[in-house]
Amino acid sequence: MFRTRFTASIPVALALASWLSACRADTPQAGAPGANAVEAVSPSDFTGRLFERGVVFLAPAGDSTVTVPWLFTAHERTNGVDRQARGWLGRGGRWELFLEERWRTEPTRVPWRLQPRRQLRLIVGGGDVLRGLVFADGPRQLEVVLGATLAQWSNSRGGTFLVAEGATVLAERRMPGLVLDLTRAHRGERLPPGDWMFLVSGDSVQVVLTSAGATVAPESIHYEAWARLEDGREIPWRDVNVSWIEMRAFEPARRDVPARWRIIAGDGEMAVELERQTAQIETGTGTEPRLPIEALFEVAGTLRVSQVVYPVRGFVRHVQN
Repeated sequence: MFRTRFTASIPVALALASWLSACRADTPQAGAPGANAVEAVSPSDFTGRLFERGVVFLAPAGDSTVTVPWLFTAHERTNGVDRQARGWLGRGGRWELFLEERWRTEPTRVPWRLQPRRQLRLIVGGGDVLRGLVFADGPRQLEVVLGATLAQWSNSRGGTFLVAEGATVLAERRMPGLVLDLTRAHRGERLPPGDWMFLVSGDSVQVVLTSAGATVAPESIHYEAWARLEDGREIPWRDVNVSWIEMRAFEPARRDVPARWRIIAGDGEMAVELERQTAQIETGTGTEPRLPIEALFEVAGTLRVSQVVYPVRGFVRHVQN
């Protein structure tokens, strides 16, 4: 039996399309960071570590998905913290990079905290809780706000995953949806290792999946997953099998990248079949024949939990080092 609900407002979807067509990537420039901060994670030993945070808004819009991922990294060095902030708007088969900032801050005891920067503003609530992100560049403004928390999980490596009600606000028009706020920490890698996924079925089911490393053989990596179902139940799976059942060549990096996924957990209690709908793939630099890649995928497919089948759409963050 298939179940879903949640439709996007047509006027808001049209506003997103109009704004997307006018977007451009912002050129990173040097300068001092802002003074406000939002805490992401707080490990006891952060020397030389790379902190990753992702805030992703999802809302179905007709036969596609409006996706607004904001991705942040903070890499602690001996003489400071290298920071990066990037934001995309994905809709109708297109991905537009609307925010890109790279800068360095002074050494700090809390390198994992988000910091505002130029067109990037933070909305912070009590206890330094992140309530929203705002991109503002003259007439172009895009805001993602986080509302009531629906579920919150942590994995075996200290990462945290919060799913909340949310909205994207564009041109004073508001589109409701769901938001994932993810934090992870790694030991000084150049790219954050490991894929992660955020899948939704309307506003009734949410699934988060994360891996422990970046690879070209997903069967060799440890995956964990969590689901919040329409009846409010939350189910964790600590040992998840992920297979890339179809690959496509990405010649700029001389690599194959996944186009279809099969995910099984709990001795078949949970099964997911996903197919890539759109992709934004970037090639890194290196001396090896195969170059590193970072990719954003919009995916669609089905989720089965026990005997109930849900149509799902979602976002995949994919990395190959």
